[in-house]
Amino acid sequence: MIRIRRQLLAYVTILLFCSSLLAQSPETAPQEPTKTAPQATAERSPEQRDAYRKAMEDADQKIAGEVKAHSELMKNLEFLTTQIGPRLTGSPQMQAASQGTLKRFQDYHVDAHLETAEIAHGWTRGVETAEITSPIQRRIGIHALGWSKATNGEITGNVVALNVKEPSELAQYKGKLKGAIVLLRPPADLSKLDPSPENAYDAVIPPSRGVPEPNGGWRARMQLMRQVAAEQPALILADSGKPDSLFNMGGVFTRYSASDVPIAFLTHEDYDLIYRLLQAGAVAMKANLQETFSDKPVPVSITVAEIKGSEHPEERVIVGGHLDSWDLGQGALDNGTGAMATLEAARALQALGWKPKRTITFILFTGEEQGGIGADTFLKNHAVEIPAIDAVLIHDTGTGKVFSISLDNLWETAGLMHEIYQPLQEVFDLQPLSTRYFGSSDHVPFLNKGVPAYFCVQLPAQYREAHHSQTDTFDKVVPDQINEGAALLAAWAWNVSEMPQALPHHAEPASPMD
Repeated sequence: MIRIRRQLLAYVTILLFCSSLLAQSPETAPQEPTKTAPQATAERSPEQRDAYRKAMEDADQKIAGEVKAHSELMKNLEFLTTQIGPRLTGSPQMQAASQGTLKRFQDYHVDAHLETAEIAHGWTRGVETAEITSPIQRRIGIHALGWSKATNGEITGNVVALNVKEPSELAQYKGKLKGAIVLLRPPADLSKLDPSPENAYDAVIPPSRGVPEPNGGWRARMQLMRQVAAEQPALILADSGKPDSLFNMGGVFTRYSASDVPIAFLTHEDYDLIYRLLQAGAVAMKANLQETFSDKPVPVSITVAEIKGSEHPEERVIVGGHLDSWDLGQGALDNGTGAMATLEAARALQALGWKPKRTITFILFTGEEQGGIGADTFLKNHAVEIPAIDAVLIHDTGTGKVFSISLDNLWETAGLMHEIYQPLQEVFDLQPLSTRYFGSSDHVPFLNKGVPAYFCVQLPAQYREAHHSQTDTFDKVVPDQINEGAALLAAWAWNVSEMPQALPHHAEPASPMD
């Protein structure tokens, strides 16, 4: 019932917003956006809009048929996850994936190239062990965060559990953490996890409800971690926050250089065990994290392919997903699925032999999981072309069916997006456009440059379990749903490329969005 109400509200909001745009007189029309792609045209008649809808319905059905009949997505994804495996930014596996996808685009007769930058250091996970030595003896699993400093051989120390809600409360621990093994926070309360999240994004980044905490969010967590590191503990431990002994994974946000102190995840169950033991008395542990760094900068590449526009080749419609992954699993759902859906979208459009009016660009990003260097590299390399990027759509939450596209607060695009979206809604049985904002992926750097950039909203399909964990493996992929996602990417790109009017850009936000 709640889901139905939200869908209805979203649909009504879009219709009312679009109607208000059409009803405005010249005197009351909104001011022209700060930046617009060069192809903006006058208002179209109802007959022209109807002709566009019917043409796009026909095209979208043919795209869906091509993918259903000839898809190579699963073959490509199996090779990526099985023969190449997980793909940390800057690793040999990631570079092999970039080279491999370059060849696959070219095999499909789609023009493609690599755009390459450098990061300060590559990082390789080594042998990782941990053990509770007192008051009980138990070996436990442990995995360092990406780009964590290694321990100096095997370390031992007493465990200290922090219980701070804001940085100022850390003063009570000053001078008491040197050489200790620190639990960063109390254990996560897994009973608060939504058992039926509305979408895959909410399954891993729960939507904010109620009054936000004044010191919440990832920036506050990073500040706390830096303050703790300044006290020189031997090791910082974090709760993976997942059930069933699943690990989580993340980076230390040091721009591809070593952290000040070693930082690692434990499973929720082991973290909770240590915390409870501490309530009864002292706890001691030992750990050994043998991570290594490259001694010099390493290359990182994005794969960029395109089908040139026939009428407006200088304008771009971009679809993409990140090719990099964390390294505990195989990088299947996060985000081999989105990357291979992008590759399949290119194959399908090229196989149909159509010539889009605008250039359609397909990007397989790197570094989405570890700093966002892939999207930043593209925007840097194509800075003068940013005003002519018509729109971006990113696929990045696993294998589940795409059931909507987020408007991401781009209300000035609602009218045109409704036209672009309506044929997709009919062909792919979609819900109305989502009025939510979804961040935390490769569309955000484009939004920060004023480009209309959108996000695929997907069914959960085991995404909470697989996300950043050791169970992110090929066997979790749902072929029919991800193939439909590939067809949707291709169809959306085609619909945008054929829209007579360009989607309007917006002013760059004063504070960058996350």
